Amino acid sequence: MEARINTKLIEDYIKDNNLSKKEFCKLCGISQPVLKKILRNQQNFYITALFKVARTLKLHIHELFIRV
Repeated sequence: MEARINTKLIEDYIKDNNLSKKEFCKLCGISQPVLKKILRNQQNFYITALFKVARTLKLHIHELFIRV
């Protein structure tokens, strides 16, 4: 079983808060290339980036994942 990042949560947060991806990255403390990797479900970034995203979305880290 593979776990993937629920990118819809991130995209909805950006849309609901009228943020640009650049502004979202600034809020999280991550770079734009890292966000791009997260949204594409690539796996070559540090896990700490997901913790920062989860903190910004006010979620537990496990809530960012879906099983495929």
